[in-house]
Amino acid sequence: MAINLSPIKRSTITFTIKSTSSLIMHKWSEKAKAMMRDKQQKGTKTKVRDLRDPEHEAKEATYVTADGDVGIPAMAFKNALITAAHKDIGIEKTLVRKSLFLKCSDANLVIPFTDASDPVIREDMVRVGAGSSDMRYRPEFSSWSASVSLEFDAEMLQPKDILALAGRAGFGVGICEWRPEKSGEFGRFEIDDTIPVEVA
Repeated sequence: MAINLSPIKRSTITFTIKSTSSLIMHKWSEKAKAMMRDKQQKGTKTKVRDLRDPEHEAKEATYVTADGDVGIPAMAFKNALITAAHKDIGIEKTLVRKSLFLKCSDANLVIPFTDASDPVIREDMVRVGAGSSDMRYRPEFSSWSASVSLEFDAEMLQPKDILALAGRAGFGVGICEWRPEKSGEFGRFEIDDTIPVEVA
């Protein structure tokens, strides 16, 4: 039997999300990644302590576009949508993975903020390894917003489905550090209904 497979009906939806709680960033710095490489490749066990520079560490932990604009990691938003999906609410994770894709042209895969407060530097104690602890210096944005664009299979998903999913992701999953998914209260968002949703 011949199979008649119709072409994919691609559509794009663009909308703005805005914060409902503060956002804490913690991008891996180049120094931290270099230390991990050295440990794995050279078997280095001793740790040399440098003088801490909180402002520099917080800057290194900030997500920026290739042009230097601060924003959110694109895949963190996509992963929040996937996590929010569930067959019990009528949309399975596998459907989101194969029918919904981010449109982000930035080389660093960062979606720039359209608006954000000035960050403050947090000093947090974190657990590392077996029972040891360390201080982390990270930027916190008390308010923020970003415009996101998604390409989707219009035969599998409708704009209202995507908006509902984004609403659930912002309410109960969140993005970046100490988000609800990780037992925190940060990184929550909602759709900004003062800015029109565009579907093309």
